[in-house]
Amino acid sequence: MKNKERIPVGFITPLVLGTMMNPLNSTMLATALTTICQSFGRNISDGALLITPLYLTSTIGQPLMGRLADLYSPKKVNQLGFLLVLLAGITGTVAPTFDWLIVSRVLLGLGTSAAYPSAIALVNRKYAEAGETVPGGVLGIIAVSGLGSMVLGPVLGGLLSQTFGWKGIFFINIPWVLVSLWLARALPDMPPSAPVSFRELPQKLDMIGILLFSGMLLNLLLLLLHHAFSPGGTLLLGVLLLLLILWERRQSSPFIDVRLFVQQPSLLLVYLSAMATSYVMYLMLYSLPQWMESVKQISPARTGLLLLPMSLVSAATGLLISRHNSLLVKNMAGIGSMIIACIALFFVNASLPMYLLIGITVLVGLSTGINPIANQAWLHEEAPPGRTGVSFGLYRTFSYVGAIVSGSQMKTLYHQGVTDSSFHTVVWYTTASCALMVLLLLPSINRKKELSLR
Repeated sequence: MKNKERIPVGFITPLVLGTMMNPLNSTMLATALTTICQSFGRNISDGALLITPLYLTSTIGQPLMGRLADLYSPKKVNQLGFLLVLLAGITGTVAPTFDWLIVSRVLLGLGTSAAYPSAIALVNRKYAEAGETVPGGVLGIIAVSGLGSMVLGPVLGGLLSQTFGWKGIFFINIPWVLVSLWLARALPDMPPSAPVSFRELPQKLDMIGILLFSGMLLNLLLLLLHHAFSPGGTLLLGVLLLLLILWERRQSSPFIDVRLFVQQPSLLLVYLSAMATSYVMYLMLYSLPQWMESVKQISPARTGLLLLPMSLVSAATGLLISRHNSLLVKNMAGIGSMIIACIALFFVNASLPMYLLIGITVLVGLSTGINPIANQAWLHEEAPPGRTGVSFGLYRTFSYVGAIVSGSQMKTLYHQGVTDSSFHTVVWYTTASCALMVLLLLPSINRKKELSLR
Protein backbone atom coordinates (compact mmCIF):
# COMPACT_ATOMS: atom_id res chain seq x y z
CA MET A 1 0.00 0.00 0.00
CA LYS A 2 1.44 3.33 -1.01
CA ASN A 3 1.56 5.94 1.73
CA LYS A 4 0.26 9.43 1.13
CA GLU A 5 2.75 12.26 1.52
CA ARG A 6 1.63 13.14 5.03
CA ILE A 7 4.41 14.19 7.41
CA PRO A 8 3.89 12.93 11.01
CA VAL A 9 5.14 16.04 12.84
CA GLY A 10 5.19 14.50 16.32
CA PHE A 11 7.20 11.53 15.05
CA ILE A 12 9.67 13.42 12.88
CA THR A 13 10.48 16.39 15.16
CA PRO A 14 12.69 14.60 17.75
CA LEU A 15 14.45 12.74 14.93
CA VAL A 16 15.24 16.02 13.15
CA LEU A 17 16.49 17.61 16.38
CA GLY A 18 18.79 14.63 16.84
CA THR A 19 20.24 14.62 13.32
CA MET A 20 20.94 18.35 13.55
CA MET A 21 23.29 17.96 16.53
CA ASN A 22 26.37 16.59 14.74
CA PRO A 23 26.68 19.24 11.98
CA LEU A 24 25.56 21.96 14.40
CA ASN A 25 28.29 21.13 16.93
CA SER A 26 30.81 20.87 14.09
CA THR A 27 30.11 24.31 12.67
CA MET A 28 29.42 26.16 15.96
CA LEU A 29 33.00 25.42 17.00
CA ALA A 30 34.40 27.19 13.91
CA THR A 31 33.60 30.68 15.23
CA ALA A 32 34.41 29.86 18.88
CA LEU A 33 37.84 28.20 18.51
CA THR A 34 39.89 31.38 18.82
CA THR A 35 38.02 32.46 21.96
CA ILE A 36 38.44 29.01 23.57
CA CYS A 37 42.19 28.86 22.89
CA GLN A 38 42.69 32.39 24.24
CA SER A 39 40.68 31.58 27.39
CA PHE A 40 42.92 28.62 28.25
CA GLY A 41 46.15 30.30 27.12
CA ARG A 42 46.62 27.71 24.38
CA ASN A 43 48.17 28.18 20.96
CA ILE A 44 45.53 28.65 18.26
CA SER A 45 46.78 25.45 16.61
CA ASP A 46 45.61 23.48 19.67
CA GLY A 47 42.07 24.10 18.46
CA ALA A 48 42.62 21.06 16.25
CA LEU A 49 42.49 18.94 19.41
CA LEU A 50 38.82 19.94 19.73
CA ILE A 51 38.04 19.43 16.03
CA THR A 52 39.37 15.94 15.43
CA PRO A 53 37.87 14.00 18.41
CA LEU A 54 34.31 14.58 17.21
CA TYR A 55 35.09 13.27 13.72
CA LEU A 56 37.23 10.40 15.00
CA THR A 57 34.49 9.12 17.28
CA SER A 58 31.82 9.79 14.62
CA THR A 59 33.75 7.70 12.08
CA ILE A 60 33.64 4.73 14.45
CA GLY A 61 30.43 5.55 16.29
CA GLN A 62 28.02 6.03 13.40
CA PRO A 63 28.29 2.53 11.90
CA LEU A 64 28.48 1.05 15.42
CA MET A 65 25.30 2.84 16.54
CA GLY A 66 23.64 1.83 13.28
CA ARG A 67 24.33 -1.83 14.02
CA LEU A 68 23.04 -1.48 17.58
CA ALA A 69 19.87 0.15 16.25
CA ASP A 70 19.34 -2.83 13.91
CA LEU A 71 20.09 -5.43 16.60
CA TYR A 72 18.12 -3.80 19.41
CA SER A 73 15.58 -1.01 19.77
CA PRO A 74 16.36 2.06 17.61
CA LYS A 75 14.41 4.18 20.11
CA LYS A 76 16.74 3.13 22.94
CA VAL A 77 19.80 3.82 20.78
CA ASN A 78 18.34 7.22 19.93
CA GLN A 79 17.80 7.99 23.63
CA LEU A 80 21.30 6.75 24.49
CA GLY A 81 22.68 9.24 21.98
CA PHE A 82 20.70 12.09 23.55
CA LEU A 83 21.97 11.16 27.04
CA LEU A 84 25.59 11.11 25.84
CA VAL A 85 25.14 14.56 24.27
CA LEU A 86 23.59 15.79 27.53
CA LEU A 87 26.64 14.51 29.44
CA ALA A 88 28.90 16.16 26.84
CA GLY A 89 27.08 19.48 27.22
CA ILE A 90 27.41 19.42 31.01
CA THR A 91 31.08 18.38 30.83
CA GLY A 92 31.92 21.14 28.35
CA THR A 93 30.04 23.81 30.30
CA VAL A 94 31.81 23.12 33.61
CA ALA A 95 35.16 22.04 32.11
CA PRO A 96 37.98 23.36 34.35
CA THR A 97 40.73 22.57 31.84
CA PHE A 98 41.24 22.29 28.08
CA ASP A 99 41.58 18.51 28.40
CA TRP A 100 38.03 18.26 29.75
CA LEU A 101 36.80 20.02 26.62
CA ILE A 102 38.44 17.26 24.58
CA VAL A 103 36.52 14.70 26.68
CA SER A 104 33.33 16.64 25.97
CA ARG A 105 33.98 16.56 22.21
CA VAL A 106 34.58 12.79 22.33
CA LEU A 107 31.23 12.32 24.10
CA LEU A 108 29.60 14.63 21.54
CA GLY A 109 30.96 12.51 18.70
CA LEU A 110 29.60 9.30 20.24
CA GLY A 111 26.25 10.81 21.17
CA THR A 112 25.53 12.55 17.89
CA SER A 113 26.58 9.40 15.99
CA ALA A 114 23.48 7.64 17.29
CA ALA A 115 21.02 10.16 15.87
CA TYR A 116 21.11 9.56 12.10
CA PRO A 117 21.20 5.72 11.93
CA SER A 118 18.59 5.35 14.68
CA ALA A 119 16.35 7.91 12.95
CA ILE A 120 16.52 6.04 9.64
CA ALA A 121 15.88 2.72 11.43
CA LEU A 122 12.84 4.16 13.23
CA VAL A 123 11.42 5.58 10.00
CA ASN A 124 11.92 2.35 8.07
CA ARG A 125 10.40 0.14 10.79
CA LYS A 126 7.42 2.45 11.38
CA TYR A 127 6.32 2.36 7.75
CA ALA A 128 7.31 -1.29 7.19
CA GLU A 129 5.06 -2.40 10.07
CA ALA A 130 2.18 -0.44 8.52
CA GLY A 131 2.87 -1.98 5.11
CA GLU A 132 3.51 1.45 3.63
CA THR A 133 6.34 3.03 1.67
CA VAL A 134 8.37 5.73 3.38
CA PRO A 135 7.21 9.16 2.15
CA GLY A 136 9.98 10.96 0.28
CA GLY A 137 9.17 14.08 2.28
CA VAL A 138 10.11 12.37 5.56
CA LEU A 139 13.57 11.33 4.35
CA GLY A 140 13.98 14.71 2.68
CA ILE A 141 13.31 16.57 5.93
CA ILE A 142 15.90 14.45 7.77
CA ALA A 143 18.49 15.08 5.03
CA VAL A 144 17.82 18.83 4.75
CA SER A 145 17.92 19.26 8.55
CA GLY A 146 21.65 18.49 8.50
CA LEU A 147 22.20 21.07 5.78
CA GLY A 148 20.14 23.61 7.72
CA SER A 149 22.13 23.12 10.90
CA MET A 150 25.39 23.66 8.98
CA VAL A 151 23.96 27.01 7.86
CA LEU A 152 22.91 27.87 11.42
CA GLY A 153 26.12 26.66 13.12
CA PRO A 154 28.65 29.47 12.46
CA VAL A 155 26.10 32.21 13.21
CA LEU A 156 24.82 30.53 16.37
CA GLY A 157 28.34 29.68 17.53
CA GLY A 158 29.49 33.28 17.07
CA LEU A 159 26.46 34.75 18.85
CA LEU A 160 26.67 32.29 21.76
CA SER A 161 30.41 32.73 22.33
CA GLN A 162 30.08 36.53 22.04
CA THR A 163 27.10 36.73 24.43
CA PHE A 164 27.78 33.96 26.96
CA GLY A 165 31.44 33.16 26.36
CA TRP A 166 32.72 29.95 24.79
CA LYS A 167 30.75 27.86 27.33
CA GLY A 168 27.61 28.84 25.41
CA ILE A 169 28.33 26.46 22.52
CA PHE A 170 28.49 23.55 24.97
CA PHE A 171 25.59 24.66 27.19
CA ILE A 172 23.18 24.96 24.23
CA ASN A 173 23.23 21.16 24.00
CA ILE A 174 21.59 20.82 27.44
CA PRO A 175 18.20 22.47 26.72
CA TRP A 176 18.34 21.07 23.16
CA VAL A 177 18.61 17.51 24.48
CA LEU A 178 16.04 17.97 27.25
CA VAL A 179 13.45 19.19 24.74
CA SER A 180 14.37 16.37 22.34
CA LEU A 181 14.08 13.70 25.06
CA TRP A 182 10.68 15.04 26.11
CA LEU A 183 9.43 14.92 22.51
CA ALA A 184 11.02 11.49 21.95
CA ARG A 185 8.79 9.92 24.59
CA ALA A 186 6.13 9.49 21.91
CA LEU A 187 8.45 7.55 19.59
CA PRO A 188 7.35 3.93 19.17
CA ASP A 189 9.57 1.28 20.73
CA MET A 190 10.13 -1.29 17.99
CA PRO A 191 12.60 -3.98 19.11
CA PRO A 192 13.52 -6.70 16.59
CA SER A 193 11.60 -9.97 16.61
CA ALA A 194 14.76 -11.93 17.48
CA PRO A 195 16.97 -9.84 19.80
CA VAL A 196 20.67 -10.71 19.99
CA SER A 197 22.02 -12.11 23.25
CA PHE A 198 24.96 -10.47 25.02
CA ARG A 199 27.20 -13.44 24.15
CA GLU A 200 26.44 -13.07 20.43
CA LEU A 201 26.99 -9.31 20.44
CA PRO A 202 30.80 -9.19 19.85
CA GLN A 203 30.45 -11.36 16.74
CA LYS A 204 27.42 -9.48 15.43
CA LEU A 205 29.17 -6.15 15.92
CA ASP A 206 32.50 -7.46 14.54
CA MET A 207 34.38 -6.20 17.61
CA ILE A 208 37.80 -7.23 16.26
CA GLY A 209 37.11 -5.25 13.09
CA ILE A 210 36.04 -2.25 15.19
CA LEU A 211 39.22 -2.46 17.31
CA LEU A 212 41.49 -2.74 14.25
CA PHE A 213 39.75 0.16 12.51
CA SER A 214 39.82 2.29 15.69
CA GLY A 215 43.50 1.55 16.24
CA MET A 216 44.30 2.45 12.63
CA LEU A 217 42.41 5.77 12.86
CA LEU A 218 44.00 6.69 16.20
CA ASN A 219 47.45 5.89 14.84
CA LEU A 220 46.73 8.00 11.73
CA LEU A 221 45.66 10.91 13.93
CA LEU A 222 48.83 10.71 16.06
CA LEU A 223 50.95 10.64 12.90
CA LEU A 224 49.19 13.70 11.52
CA LEU A 225 49.52 15.65 14.78
CA HIS A 226 53.24 14.81 15.03
CA HIS A 227 55.37 17.45 13.31
CA ALA A 228 58.20 15.06 12.36
CA PHE A 229 57.95 11.94 10.20
CA SER A 230 57.64 8.75 12.27
CA PRO A 231 58.85 5.59 10.46
CA GLY A 232 57.62 3.35 13.28
CA GLY A 233 54.19 4.95 13.34
CA THR A 234 53.90 4.72 9.55
CA LEU A 235 54.85 1.03 9.65
CA LEU A 236 52.27 0.38 12.38
CA LEU A 237 49.61 2.14 10.28
CA GLY A 238 50.41 -0.13 7.33
CA VAL A 239 50.30 -3.26 9.50
CA LEU A 240 46.94 -2.30 11.03
CA LEU A 241 45.50 -1.57 7.58
CA LEU A 242 46.69 -4.94 6.27
CA LEU A 243 45.28 -6.79 9.29
CA LEU A 244 41.97 -4.94 8.90
CA ILE A 245 41.69 -5.94 5.23
CA LEU A 246 42.59 -9.59 5.91
CA TRP A 247 40.15 -9.84 8.83
CA GLU A 248 37.21 -8.07 7.18
CA ARG A 249 37.46 -10.19 4.02
CA ARG A 250 36.64 -13.27 6.11
CA GLN A 251 33.64 -11.82 7.95
CA SER A 252 30.03 -12.48 6.93
CA SER A 253 28.99 -9.10 8.39
CA PRO A 254 32.13 -6.92 8.41
CA PHE A 255 32.37 -3.54 10.12
CA ILE A 256 34.17 -2.18 7.03
CA ASP A 257 33.15 -4.10 3.92
CA VAL A 258 36.44 -4.17 2.00
CA ARG A 259 35.01 -6.71 -0.46
CA LEU A 260 33.02 -3.88 -2.00
CA PHE A 261 36.24 -2.52 -3.53
CA VAL A 262 36.87 -5.85 -5.26
CA GLN A 263 33.29 -6.01 -6.49
CA GLN A 264 33.35 -2.39 -7.73
CA PRO A 265 36.93 -0.97 -7.92
CA SER A 266 35.71 2.36 -9.34
CA LEU A 267 34.07 3.08 -5.96
CA LEU A 268 37.51 3.77 -4.52
CA LEU A 269 37.78 6.81 -6.81
CA VAL A 270 34.46 8.11 -5.46
CA TYR A 271 35.53 7.58 -1.85
CA LEU A 272 38.90 9.26 -2.36
CA SER A 273 37.12 12.19 -4.01
CA ALA A 274 34.72 12.39 -1.05
CA MET A 275 37.68 12.39 1.33
CA ALA A 276 39.44 15.13 -0.67
CA THR A 277 36.22 17.18 -0.80
CA SER A 278 35.68 16.86 2.95
CA TYR A 279 39.32 17.76 3.57
CA VAL A 280 39.01 20.99 1.55
CA MET A 281 35.60 21.91 2.98
CA TYR A 282 36.65 21.57 6.61
CA LEU A 283 39.99 23.31 6.10
CA MET A 284 38.04 26.26 4.69
CA LEU A 285 35.36 26.04 7.39
CA TYR A 286 37.82 26.19 10.29
CA SER A 287 40.76 28.19 8.90
CA LEU A 288 38.74 31.14 7.57
CA PRO A 289 36.95 32.07 10.84
CA GLN A 290 40.22 31.75 12.79
CA TRP A 291 41.93 34.07 10.30
CA MET A 292 39.04 36.57 10.50
CA GLU A 293 39.15 36.67 14.31
CA SER A 294 42.96 36.59 14.70
CA VAL A 295 44.15 38.75 11.78
CA LYS A 296 41.16 41.00 11.05
CA GLN A 297 40.26 41.18 14.78
CA ILE A 298 36.58 40.55 14.04
CA SER A 299 34.40 39.49 16.98
CA PRO A 300 32.97 35.93 17.01
CA ALA A 301 29.38 37.18 16.61
CA ARG A 302 30.28 39.36 13.64
CA THR A 303 32.35 36.54 12.13
CA GLY A 304 29.31 34.28 12.28
CA LEU A 305 27.14 36.90 10.59
CA LEU A 306 29.78 37.51 7.89
CA LEU A 307 29.79 33.77 7.17
CA LEU A 308 25.98 33.65 6.90
CA PRO A 309 25.92 34.51 3.13
CA MET A 310 28.41 31.67 2.54
CA SER A 311 26.22 29.22 4.44
CA LEU A 312 23.00 30.32 2.72
CA VAL A 313 24.60 30.14 -0.74
CA SER A 314 25.97 26.68 0.10
CA ALA A 315 22.53 25.38 1.09
CA ALA A 316 20.74 26.99 -1.88
CA THR A 317 23.34 25.79 -4.39
CA GLY A 318 23.17 22.26 -3.04
CA LEU A 319 19.40 22.16 -3.45
CA LEU A 320 19.59 23.60 -7.00
CA ILE A 321 22.40 21.36 -8.29
CA SER A 322 20.64 18.26 -6.96
CA ARG A 323 17.93 18.82 -9.58
CA HIS A 324 20.39 18.62 -12.48
CA ASN A 325 20.51 15.23 -14.16
CA SER A 326 23.99 15.33 -15.71
CA LEU A 327 26.57 13.72 -13.42
CA LEU A 328 29.45 15.17 -15.46
CA VAL A 329 28.05 18.70 -15.19
CA LYS A 330 27.67 18.32 -11.41
CA ASN A 331 31.23 17.09 -10.91
CA MET A 332 32.84 19.59 -13.26
CA ALA A 333 30.87 22.45 -11.68
CA GLY A 334 31.91 21.23 -8.23
CA ILE A 335 35.62 20.97 -8.97
CA GLY A 336 35.61 24.17 -11.06
CA SER A 337 33.91 26.18 -8.31
CA MET A 338 36.31 24.82 -5.70
CA ILE A 339 39.36 25.76 -7.80
CA ILE A 340 37.95 29.29 -8.29
CA ALA A 341 37.32 29.56 -4.53
CA CYS A 342 40.89 28.46 -3.76
CA ILE A 343 42.33 31.02 -6.20
CA ALA A 344 40.19 33.74 -4.60
CA LEU A 345 41.41 32.77 -1.12
CA PHE A 346 44.98 33.63 -2.15
CA PHE A 347 43.86 37.28 -2.29
CA VAL A 348 42.74 37.22 1.34
CA ASN A 349 44.94 39.48 3.49
CA ALA A 350 44.68 41.84 6.44
CA SER A 351 43.96 44.88 4.23
CA LEU A 352 41.22 43.21 2.15
CA PRO A 353 37.98 45.28 2.17
CA MET A 354 35.08 43.62 3.95
CA TYR A 355 32.81 43.48 0.90
CA LEU A 356 35.45 41.57 -1.06
CA LEU A 357 35.93 39.18 1.85
CA ILE A 358 32.18 38.45 1.87
CA GLY A 359 32.31 37.92 -1.90
CA ILE A 360 35.11 35.38 -1.49
CA THR A 361 33.18 33.53 1.22
CA VAL A 362 30.21 33.33 -1.18
CA LEU A 363 32.51 31.62 -3.72
CA VAL A 364 33.50 29.18 -0.98
CA GLY A 365 29.79 28.60 -0.31
CA LEU A 366 29.19 27.75 -3.97
CA SER A 367 31.89 25.08 -3.92
CA THR A 368 30.84 23.56 -0.59
CA GLY A 369 27.24 23.39 -1.81
CA ILE A 370 27.91 21.68 -5.13
CA ASN A 371 30.63 19.14 -4.32
CA PRO A 372 28.90 16.93 -1.71
CA ILE A 373 25.84 16.63 -3.99
CA ALA A 374 28.05 15.83 -6.99
CA ASN A 375 29.96 13.16 -5.06
CA GLN A 376 26.76 11.53 -3.81
CA ALA A 377 25.34 11.46 -7.35
CA TRP A 378 28.59 9.85 -8.55
CA LEU A 379 28.36 7.30 -5.75
CA HIS A 380 24.75 6.50 -6.63
CA GLU A 381 25.82 5.68 -10.18
CA GLU A 382 28.81 3.53 -9.16
CA ALA A 383 27.22 1.65 -6.22
CA PRO A 384 26.46 -2.02 -7.06
CA PRO A 385 22.75 -2.97 -7.09
CA GLY A 386 21.64 -4.13 -3.66
CA ARG A 387 24.71 -2.64 -1.95
CA THR A 388 23.61 1.00 -1.81
CA GLY A 389 23.36 1.11 2.00
CA VAL A 390 26.86 -0.30 2.53
CA SER A 391 28.24 1.96 -0.21
CA PHE A 392 26.81 5.10 1.37
CA GLY A 393 28.02 4.00 4.81
CA LEU A 394 31.59 3.78 3.53
CA TYR A 395 31.11 7.14 1.80
CA ARG A 396 30.40 8.78 5.17
CA THR A 397 33.43 6.99 6.68
CA PHE A 398 35.80 8.39 4.04
CA SER A 399 34.24 11.85 4.44
CA TYR A 400 34.92 11.75 8.18
CA VAL A 401 38.52 10.69 7.53
CA GLY A 402 38.92 13.78 5.32
CA ALA A 403 37.63 15.92 8.20
CA ILE A 404 40.07 14.23 10.62
CA VAL A 405 43.02 14.93 8.29
CA SER A 406 42.00 18.59 7.84
CA GLY A 407 41.49 19.13 11.58
CA SER A 408 44.83 17.61 12.52
CA GLN A 409 46.63 19.56 9.79
CA MET A 410 45.32 22.80 11.26
CA LYS A 411 47.50 22.11 14.31
CA THR A 412 50.58 21.78 12.11
CA LEU A 413 49.87 24.75 9.83
CA TYR A 414 48.86 27.17 12.59
CA HIS A 415 51.37 26.08 15.25
CA GLN A 416 53.19 29.44 14.99
CA GLY A 417 49.98 31.44 14.96
CA VAL A 418 47.43 32.62 12.40
CA THR A 419 48.84 35.05 9.85
CA ASP A 420 48.25 35.89 6.19
CA SER A 421 51.20 33.64 5.35
CA SER A 422 50.00 30.62 7.36
CA PHE A 423 46.49 31.04 5.93
CA HIS A 424 47.88 31.04 2.37
CA THR A 425 49.77 27.84 3.22
CA VAL A 426 46.40 26.29 4.09
CA VAL A 427 45.08 27.45 0.71
CA TRP A 428 48.01 25.77 -1.09
CA TYR A 429 46.97 22.47 0.49
CA THR A 430 43.34 22.94 -0.55
CA THR A 431 44.46 23.75 -4.10
CA ALA A 432 46.58 20.59 -4.24
CA SER A 433 43.55 18.61 -3.06
CA CYS A 434 41.49 20.15 -5.90
CA ALA A 435 44.10 18.92 -8.38
CA LEU A 436 43.75 15.43 -6.88
CA MET A 437 39.97 15.63 -7.34
CA VAL A 438 40.47 16.39 -11.05
CA LEU A 439 42.75 13.35 -11.44
CA LEU A 440 40.24 11.11 -9.66
CA LEU A 441 37.44 12.23 -11.98
CA LEU A 442 39.38 11.67 -15.24
CA PRO A 443 38.98 7.83 -15.37
CA SER A 444 35.22 8.21 -14.98
CA ILE A 445 35.07 10.77 -17.81
CA ASN A 446 37.16 8.52 -20.08
CA ARG A 447 34.94 5.53 -19.33
CA LYS A 448 31.82 7.53 -20.22
CA LYS A 449 33.42 8.56 -23.52
CA GLU A 450 34.24 4.93 -24.35
CA LEU A 451 30.67 3.82 -23.57
CA SER A 452 29.21 6.60 -25.72
CA LEU A 453 31.35 5.54 -28.70
CA ARG A 454 30.18 1.91 -28.57
